[in-house]
Amino acid sequence: MKNTVDNLRATARLIFFFLLSFCTVMFVAVGNILLRFIKPFMATKWKNHVITIWASLTANILGLNITLEGSPPKPPFFLVSNHLSYIDIIPLWYFLDGTFIAKNEVQSWPFFGWGTRTLGVLFINRELQTDVRRMNNQIAETISSSQGIILFPEGTSSKGERVLPFNSSLLNYPAENEMPVNCAAISYRSNDDDRPAWSHVCWWGDMAFFPHFWELLKIKQVDVTVRFGPKHVGDNRKKLAKQLHKEVSQSFIPIVNS
Repeated sequence: MKNTVDNLRATARLIFFFLLSFCTVMFVAVGNILLRFIKPFMATKWKNHVITIWASLTANILGLNITLEGSPPKPPFFLVSNHLSYIDIIPLWYFLDGTFIAKNEVQSWPFFGWGTRTLGVLFINRELQTDVRRMNNQIAETISSSQGIILFPEGTSSKGERVLPFNSSLLNYPAENEMPVNCAAISYRSNDDDRPAWSHVCWWGDMAFFPHFWELLKIKQVDVTVRFGPKHVGDNRKKLAKQLHKEVSQSFIPIVNS
């Protein structure tokens, strides 16, 4: 009986999630076409508004119970966060008007590649050292009074035992400009003993995306905690990365066995 209910829940959520996400991308795309060449700043504000609605509705569809601690920054901002799952974007977009820096492979994902490009996500090829300079230039062009930059400096997601070391390469922009960097720590707790958060919410290792997402959809409720910490300023990107890592690690609630 439980398996039947879980499968029905997952099916309904999957349908609503893709319908909502498709409509969201289309609304943003229309806004890009109509506003970008007339009032570019309005296109960004429109995108932020639509994405905030998407994040709120998606959280409800997926059963995410989001708790906020601290104060989310307002644009322009540069923010770093730990990275646990592809759903990290939901609580962060729920609170923030900003765009993400994602790995280049996401562009090739069915639907998600097209969707994230339309939503203005920036993509970096981490295997190419030369791409770091291009991305730092793109960060400078993207950050504005209407949107901030959201970075996962661990470079990969984990199962939530600890916060992995931060890569400093993409902190060059805030370091050179002595721009304050905000930080956030995300944690999850599953209310399903058969599907703990570390294995069914966190996405890590060689887990296949769609089978993992299907199992996540079966969880009735996932508790999400987002803790926003204080700003840090530094003119050396490596020292700044260590300061931010320490701050996020202190705020992070370990997920293994939760």
